Amino acid sequence: MKNLIIVISVALGLMSCSEKTENFPDKLTDMEILYTYTGGNTYAVKFESDGLSYQFRSGKNPDKWWGKFEYNHLLTRKNEHFVSWFEPGYGDYVTLLINFENKIIYGSAIIKGKIVHFQQGNIQEIKRP
Repeated sequence: MKNLIIVISVALGLMSCSEKTENFPDKLTDMEILYTYTGGNTYAVKFESDGLSYQFRSGKNPDKWWGKFEYNHLLTRKNEHFVSWFEPGYGDYVTLLINFENKIIYGSAIIKGKIVHFQQGNIQEIKRP
């Protein structure tokens, strides 16, 4: 519960200092990033105009793309990208805070409404259009 409160507090704080996606819809479009969390899990995420997809590279099906999921995007005053999406059918809600300048990503997820994921990661690769 403590982690959930922290996640909500961070999200609310970031939203209060950010603008909505409509003002910059193409900032992430056609971008793909590869990152690894401190816990060892590696993901690839790609942003397209019709949704977000990801691969769980250290999972059972590393070549499978999950999605496309509709996502929300805010740009913070520190030029960090705050992204969230819900995975219908799975019940997962995921939030990422991406700092391209420092190549750091912060991830928070509520998996199946029960498990809380809350980790920092390092971005290994950024593919831009």
